[in-house]
Amino acid sequence: MISKLGSSMTIFFKGMLMGIADLVPGISGGTIALITGIYEDLIEAVSNINLNMFEGSLAIHFKKKKFDFLLILICGILFSIISFSKFLNYLLVNFNSELRSFFLGMVLFSVILLYRSIEKIRLINAANLILLILSIIISFLIFNSPSFDPTITNLYIFLCGIICSLAMILPGISGAYILIILGTYEFLINKISDFSTDIGSITSIAVFGLGFSLGIIIFSRVIKYLLKSFKKQTFIILIGLIIGSLPKILPLQTNNNLSFIENSTEFFINNPLSIFFILIGTLGVSVFSGFKIKT
Repeated sequence: MISKLGSSMTIFFKGMLMGIADLVPGISGGTIALITGIYEDLIEAVSNINLNMFEGSLAIHFKKKKFDFLLILICGILFSIISFSKFLNYLLVNFNSELRSFFLGMVLFSVILLYRSIEKIRLINAANLILLILSIIISFLIFNSPSFDPTITNLYIFLCGIICSLAMILPGISGAYILIILGTYEFLINKISDFSTDIGSITSIAVFGLGFSLGIIIFSRVIKYLLKSFKKQTFIILIGLIIGSLPKILPLQTNNNLSFIENSTEFFINNPLSIFFILIGTLGVSVFSGFKIKT
C-alpha cells in the first residue's frame, strides 16, 4: 500500500514538473516526461484512448491500459498549470535568468541520459547522423520563427490546442513558445489566471483543452508506432529536437556582432548566479530520473 501510494505521488509530482515546464517558453513538457522516465508510458496510455475502451469491463482494463497512470499524471499537470501560472509569471518577470538556467541544466543533463538509454546506439552511423542534424535544424528553425498577431477566435484557439499538443508528444518543442509564435501565449496565460472568475476564460480554456486533447490522441498513435518500429531512430530525432531548442532556453541578448558563444559568455558574465542554477537543474534530473514508478 505504501509502495503504491509512493508510486502515485511520484507520478503526480512528475506531472507537476511537466505542467510547470509547459508554462515556461523554451521548455517542453515532453522533455520532462522523457528525462523522468515516463515518456513511453505516457505515449502508450494516451494511444489506448479510443471509442472501444468502454467495451467490456473498463475497471479491469483501467490499470492494464495505464489509464490509472494517465489520470494521476494529468491531475499533476493541471494542478501545476492552475496553481502556478501566476507564480511562474512572477518568476519569469523577476527571476527570468535563474529560472531558465535551472531548466537549461535539466535539459543539458537529460541529453546525456537519453543517449545512454539507447543501447548500442552509434551516432557515427551516416543515417543516424543525418537524422540528428535534420532534427536539430528543424527544432532550431521552429524556435527562431517570428510570431504574429492573429485574430483570436474560438476556432483559432482550438487549432492552437492541436498544434500545442505536439509539445507534450515531442520533447524539445516548447508548447509555451509555440503559443508565442502563434500569438496566443499571453492571451491564454491571462485566461488561466482568471479561470475561476470569468466565464469567457473558462470557455477559452475548454476550447483549447479540447483541441489539445484531440491532438494528443492523434499524435500519440504516430509516436507509439515509431517507438515500436524505429525506437533508436526515434530517440535520435528526439535528442536532436532537444538540442535544437537549447539556444532559446536562456534569455540571451541578441547581438548580431557577436557569435552565439560570445553572446552566451556575455550572459554568464552578467549573470554569474545562473551557473549555480544550472548545476541545481542537473542535480534535479539525476534525482528525478532515479525515481522508479510502477505502471
